[in-house]
Amino acid sequence: MVEYCALVIDDDVWMQRILSKTLQSYGFRKVLLASDGYEGVSLAVEHQPDIIVLDILMPDLSGHQTLKLLRTIKSTQNIPVLMVSALSDTENLGKAVKMGVNCFVSKPFTRTTIFEKLVSIFGQDRMEKIAAGLPIDKHLYKEELEIPTLETIDEKRKGEDIEGGAEAPPVASKEKISKSYQEIDEQKSIEAIKKLLLKTKKSS
Repeated sequence: MVEYCALVIDDDVWMQRILSKTLQSYGFRKVLLASDGYEGVSLAVEHQPDIIVLDILMPDLSGHQTLKLLRTIKSTQNIPVLMVSALSDTENLGKAVKMGVNCFVSKPFTRTTIFEKLVSIFGQDRMEKIAAGLPIDKHLYKEELEIPTLETIDEKRKGEDIEGGAEAPPVASKEKISKSYQEIDEQKSIEAIKKLLLKTKKSS
C-alpha cells in the first residue's frame, strides 16, 4: 500500500488539526505539520509530499513568500499547492495564481470543499486510487499539471508586455527571495533552509 503524504503549513494549531484529519480521511495517511514558512519549506524539501496545503497569513514568511520559495527550489517546484486563507480579495488571489498555486479555498470551508479542490488537482480517478492506497503515475500526473515556475512566469509576462505595450506589475523578484538557493545544489539548499529555520526559532 502506498503511503501518500500531505504537508500543512499553517500557524493556527486548530486549523492544522482540522486539515490533517480531513486530508487523512481522503487517503493522505501521513500528514506533516509546519507552523511557519521556513519549517514548511524545509519539510517539503526533505519529505517531498504529494500535496501542500498553505495558509497566506503567517509570521516571518507569508504564504505568498513561502510559495515563491517552493516554486524556486528544483525539488519542490512541481509539488501541487492548495492555498487556504480567510483573505478572498482579488489582489491576493491574483498573486497566488501568478506564483503558481494550483487551487485556492477560502475560510471557512467544509470537508466537501477540500475534497472538490483535491479532485480538481489530482482528478477523480487518482483521488480514488489515493484513498485506496494504490499507486498513481506521478510522472504523467506532474506533466499534466503544468505548474508554472518563476522562470516560465517571467517569460510569459515578458511576452505579454511586448504584445500589449503596457507595463505589467513586477513579478516577485527571484533574486531577492531565493538568493541563498541560487547556483547551489539541492543539499546546500536543504542546509540553507534548516539554518534559516533554526535562526527563526532561536529569535522567537
